[in-house]
Amino acid sequence: MKRLVLVGPGHAHLYVLEALALAPLPGVETVLVSLGARQLYSGMVPGWIAGDYVLEQLSFELEGLARAAGARLEPGGAAELRANSRELQLGDGRVLGYDVASFDIGSLPAGTELPGVEEHARVLKPLERTLTVLTEATRESGPLLVVGGGAAGVELALCLQARTGRPTTLIERGEEVPRGMPRSARRLVRGLLARRRVALRTEATLVSLSPAAAQLASGESLPFTTCVWATGARAPELFVRSGAAVDARGYLAVEDTLRSPSHPELFATGDCAGFISGQHVPKAGVYAVRQGPVLSANLRSALTGQGPLQSYRAQRGFLSLLNAGDGTAVGAWKGLAFQGRAMWQLKDAIDRRFMARFQRLAGQRPGSRQAPLSEE
Repeated sequence: MKRLVLVGPGHAHLYVLEALALAPLPGVETVLVSLGARQLYSGMVPGWIAGDYVLEQLSFELEGLARAAGARLEPGGAAELRANSRELQLGDGRVLGYDVASFDIGSLPAGTELPGVEEHARVLKPLERTLTVLTEATRESGPLLVVGGGAAGVELALCLQARTGRPTTLIERGEEVPRGMPRSARRLVRGLLARRRVALRTEATLVSLSPAAAQLASGESLPFTTCVWATGARAPELFVRSGAAVDARGYLAVEDTLRSPSHPELFATGDCAGFISGQHVPKAGVYAVRQGPVLSANLRSALTGQGPLQSYRAQRGFLSLLNAGDGTAVGAWKGLAFQGRAMWQLKDAIDRRFMARFQRLAGQRPGSRQAPLSEE
């Protein structure tokens, strides 16, 4: 009996589990390792904060998903990878051997090592931590500070401001907000932030947090009552001393087949993968979704020894949709940008369809539309 270990219930692994449910692999034991018993969909979390969804609409129970795929769930997370001995140490200390292992664990937020961040900011990864943000934001008053000018930071700033009405500041150490989006979208978002009275501070380097203020490299101090940390990505710590090859930033190195060049029984996908072929693969969920079918096919090939491995090629662009928290969304596609109710309806339909697919697989009934907000 061979053992396949899937570490993390990320987007690509959802497609692997779906494929196993439809076509089981005889003679293969599958283990899903996760940090918790349920998975939240990050694309709908800002909408939950804004009051668009109940929690059940953006989550599914991993036990049901694992059962459908004929897999066993280990919800204690992974503590250490020992690539040379093909072992994974779980969070409770047990050691799990594997024949093939795949990692889809996302990334960590950058900058959390700065003084005061872990103590005084709401860091949004693991994603379950996001559930405490709304409770604190609605309970407290005073300034709200969101750190990180990527798509996630913009959505959180707008949705928290819409939900709470609190004075909100969004800070970004670079010039672009949202990072990586075309100029037309950045211009539209800046106008939206101004109309919503969300103060935007770019080229602002944060050096430390105290209980009530953020200290900038310029010497300025920004007061806050609640600080939400939504910065860019850094590599998971799991790979640093694993013995497996990593890229220059510490992500698990993979070829275009999603396979490790140093340990052919290891695969990685999504934000935790570092492509060494030179192709540009942004850290965004839409890329992990496209990697899912390739990963599924290649894991089968690795386990059965049948067929060549497929190569993944990143799409050249994608439709970006940002929840504005007011019943509208910002859409960006091929240099064009739009805002309005139609963009929100499109985002809502895409997100609900994605969730319904895997909620049904997990044996859950997809959430009903326009249900009241549920808080935790």
